Amino acid sequence: MNVRFLEAFVWVAKLGSFKAAADKLHTTQAGISSRIATLEEQFGVRLFERERRAITLTYQGSELMPYALRMIDLQSRMVAAVGQTEAFSGMLRIGAIETVVHTWLPDLLSRFVARYPKVTLELISDITPRLRDDLLRGSLDCALLSEEITPGFIENRRIATYAMRWATSPGLASQLPPGRLSFSDIARHPIISFHRESSVYRNIAQGAADCPDLRVSYFSSLAAMVDLTRSGFGIAPLPLAVIERDVLEGRLVLLDLAPTPSSLPLVASVRMDPASPVAEALVMMAREASEAFTARCQLPVLEA
Repeated sequence: MNVRFLEAFVWVAKLGSFKAAADKLHTTQAGISSRIATLEEQFGVRLFERERRAITLTYQGSELMPYALRMIDLQSRMVAAVGQTEAFSGMLRIGAIETVVHTWLPDLLSRFVARYPKVTLELISDITPRLRDDLLRGSLDCALLSEEITPGFIENRRIATYAMRWATSPGLASQLPPGRLSFSDIARHPIISFHRESSVYRNIAQGAADCPDLRVSYFSSLAAMVDLTRSGFGIAPLPLAVIERDVLEGRLVLLDLAPTPSSLPLVASVRMDPASPVAEALVMMAREASEAFTARCQLPVLEA
């Protein structure tokens, strides 16, 4: 059975349109119709109900879908394992949160380009909720996030778990009481937090429930958070992997503030409808690049 025909079947079902599937697969609408007709002839059943305004799966089409996805995924893995990687071409659309961008992403992309020199990369750096939505919409092939996406046609793989620490500037640290701090000890200074949908913010909100005077400022940019923390604007929970050099060189001070921030998971999420062999390869290299970065920096990183 031709796997390209199964790809056409999957995309028609997902997009609800022969024309949209043809655009996605860079072929003609007639070509997609021919592939679907061949599949229906081979199976002896109708796979789609072709109504005036919508194309929907028949019962037999719904039964075929999980098998089609598995066959496409198996082919992708097989090609990635034994194929000539230098011959792969096309576009790979990647999303990454800033924690990845400011740590091991350059190493990851260098590894990838060395193995797949003909693949064009498109990178978007944004917060996890937006990258999640882009991946679910199909405008990304894979994304490096801080939270898993609800299982479905997305596969999640844990890359690492990074330690988080409270940090501030040396000047602001000198204004705080000695010893272990609580939110009441820092209430007159702003808290610099990730966006409201993040696990980091949820951790702060839970810990600050008994401290109504606490002021929290929200940012979608990790780089802006680090810059503001260095400047003495406030106190922030930050990934130790990102601020290690700032701490070693005295631009930032780590605080013993309770509660300790929850650790930050790093997750690679990949579309499986159909799976991309180069996206699979990128995920494998992501773990390698993360582990190499950790080894170089000797950071306290939790088990993935």
